[in-house]
Amino acid sequence: MKLPLLLLAAYARFTRAFDDDEDFDYVTCGSTLKLKHRTGFHLHSHDINWGSGSGQQSVTAMKSSDDTNSLWTVASPHGKPTCIQGSLIKCGQVVRLVHHNTKKYLHSHRHASPVSRRFEISGYGNSRENHSDPGDNWIVKCDSHSGYWQRDSLVKLMHPNTGSCLFAEKKTAFTQQNCRNCPIVGQLEVSGLQQCQHIASKDAEWKAADGIFFAKREL
Repeated sequence: MKLPLLLLAAYARFTRAFDDDEDFDYVTCGSTLKLKHRTGFHLHSHDINWGSGSGQQSVTAMKSSDDTNSLWTVASPHGKPTCIQGSLIKCGQVVRLVHHNTKKYLHSHRHASPVSRRFEISGYGNSRENHSDPGDNWIVKCDSHSGYWQRDSLVKLMHPNTGSCLFAEKKTAFTQQNCRNCPIVGQLEVSGLQQCQHIASKDAEWKAADGIFFAKREL
C-alpha cells in the first residue's frame, strides 16, 4: 500500500523535528529515505522498464525532491534474516534497498547501461514475494566518526557481484537525442562504475535526504 503524499510529508517533518536527537542521526534498518546525489538529483525508479539491456524496471536520478518514487527502504541482505527495525548499519555492512512504491530491489548486473555503457542499474524481484538474488546486495562504504551510516555522511554503495558502485553524472542525462520522446528525458542515467574502489569520484557519493527514520536500537 502506498503512503499518501501528505502523510509522507508529515513523516518527513516529524523526523526533522528530531534533528537535535542523536538517536535519529543514523540511517537504520527499516528507514525509508531518499538518496541525494551531489548534483541535487535523487535516486529514483518507477514502473517503467528498460527498453534495452535486461528489460527490468528502470532506475534513474530525478531532480524533484517531492516524488515518492524516490523513496527506498533499507533492508537486510539477500539470504539473511530480516534485520531488526532501528538496528544500526555499520560502514562496510551489506544491505538491500527496496523501492517503496514498486517493492523492487535496487539491482545491478553486467548488462550495459543505455547511455554510458557501464553496468546497468535496475529494479528487480519483489520484496512482498521474497523474490531476490545476490545481485540485490550493496555494501555501504562510509567514513563516519561513529563507524556507522549516519544521515549527514557521504556514502558509496558498492556492488559486490560486479565490483562496481552506484554512479551518476550530469553528462549522461537522458535527452531527446539519446531517448527521443521517452518518459525519462531530463533525468540522469544511474550506472555501475567499474573498479570504483580505485577511483576517487564524488559522482559515486550519495547522502541521506528526507525520509522516515527510526531511532537507533542498541542490540
